[in-house]
Amino acid sequence: MKRILPWAVAAALTLACFAFQNRTGPTYPLEGKFATARGQVSFKFLRSEEIGQGLQIMLRDPVPQGVSARVRYRRYKSNDGWSETPMIPGTFRFSRRGTAEEVRGVGATLPSLPERAGKYEYLVLLDDGSGARSVTGDRPVYARYKAPVPHAVLLVHILLVFLSMTLALRTGLAAIAGGEVRGLLWATIGSLLLGAFVLGPIVQKYAFGVWWSGVPFGYDWTDNKVLVELLGWAGAAVAVLVSRNPRTVRGAVLVATAVTLAVYFIPHSIFGSEYDYTRGSGHGTAG
Repeated sequence: MKRILPWAVAAALTLACFAFQNRTGPTYPLEGKFATARGQVSFKFLRSEEIGQGLQIMLRDPVPQGVSARVRYRRYKSNDGWSETPMIPGTFRFSRRGTAEEVRGVGATLPSLPERAGKYEYLVLLDDGSGARSVTGDRPVYARYKAPVPHAVLLVHILLVFLSMTLALRTGLAAIAGGEVRGLLWATIGSLLLGAFVLGPIVQKYAFGVWWSGVPFGYDWTDNKVLVELLGWAGAAVAVLVSRNPRTVRGAVLVATAVTLAVYFIPHSIFGSEYDYTRGSGHGTAG
């Protein structure tokens, strides 16, 4: 039981960090409620989609009688003017990470963008009889397109990243308890290299057409975060190799663990790859 408990704690913390990072990221569907003079409206706006699939923007049933809605949209980083499309009643079915969901209500489907990392910016305008108001105020919603990633590649990538995070936290717990950290340390670094620096670029290439969009080529926080994490564990590895002082080694491991936790509390996909329609290219720029 004493051997299993630290692993269980590390795995539970990893799941919590993954859930937080996913739900707070800019590609997670935007959901909430909006008050109108005729009652509350619940909404679900997609902010990520695969090429070939229309982008769905939905108000959930029941939508109060007398409330009409439309979407104002254009391609982000383009010279396009704004277009508008009405939101109509229907059933809207979409998939996310292998699970399907149906939403019945009022909605609109924007045409798919063909470019990897192409983006829409859009506003959802509701009119309850007193004039149209944007659900998100003056700030548009941004939605990014990506190409499909083979399921096997994506699954192995996710499993390795999960394993790396679990090993990192387990190494930190071992350092706190004063236990042996060397084997765990090397396993952490190995899984991090495989998950983030081998499979990560492969996934990025499939989805957005670029191997790496962090420093020095861009500002993608997903890439830059794992780079910072690797530097933290490289420091711990140096301490293990050159220091004979157990306190120094434990301190370096704890610093690397703290860096890993800090990295995972930064939302996923901030400043990710995007297509610049004004230049006809532009993967890896900030956005």
